[in-house]
Amino acid sequence: MTQWNNLLKTLGFTESEAKIYLISLEMGPASVQDLARKAKVSRVTTYAVIESLTERGLMSSLQKGKKTQFTAESPVRLVTFVQSRLKEMESTLKEVETGINDLSLLQRGEKPVVKIFEGTEGIKAVLGDITTTVLDKKDMIQEIGNVDSIKNIFPQLEGIKNFRSELTKRGITSKGMFVSTEEHPPRPGATVRFLPKNKFNFNGDVTIYKNKIALYTFKGKMISVLIESEELAETMRQLYDLAWQAAGNYGESK
Repeated sequence: MTQWNNLLKTLGFTESEAKIYLISLEMGPASVQDLARKAKVSRVTTYAVIESLTERGLMSSLQKGKKTQFTAESPVRLVTFVQSRLKEMESTLKEVETGINDLSLLQRGEKPVVKIFEGTEGIKAVLGDITTTVLDKKDMIQEIGNVDSIKNIFPQLEGIKNFRSELTKRGITSKGMFVSTEEHPPRPGATVRFLPKNKFNFNGDVTIYKNKIALYTFKGKMISVLIESEELAETMRQLYDLAWQAAGNYGESK
């Protein structure tokens, strides 16, 4: 009996379920009171166990006069139950295998957080995030974008001057590579390299700061995407450094 009790528990039976199932097999049809007394568990627990085992097709009820009795189904049903559990576990295993990468990212805290915004309000949201995220002088902001496209958008944005002033007041340094038809004086603390528009022509912007990357589209529907990921930000930072070195061929403004 002990061997079967342990085996049933490995199949997901609780201690009470295993005990009452085996006792029911031994006793045959019996009342709840008799099963509870033999198993040495409460009647409330016995009722709950009978309901659970009945749902799994392992127990059933019958009327004997005015009394309801309960009995375990043939042990052959147990084989069917195990086969059903195996199919469920195979399905669960496939789901686990499919999602294991997500779990790994979650464990290391590296799953990227992605937020998408639309219109000028989206740009304001990202600029606001920059001012609340970049607080230390050693936290450099790196940006590549199209100045002409930015100039067309920024007049619509209230507070852009305050944004730049706040970065300057905090002593935040930045590097910028910009496509432009003309050079523009950078804010204090910013180093800028301009890329000739006849060689480069894109209508967006990428800003890297701390563990985040902000991407904007300025042509057509304005979309802002904010990605929070230490690994992606570090990858983009190194790519930016390579581009910065190459951009030195086109001059520099300080």
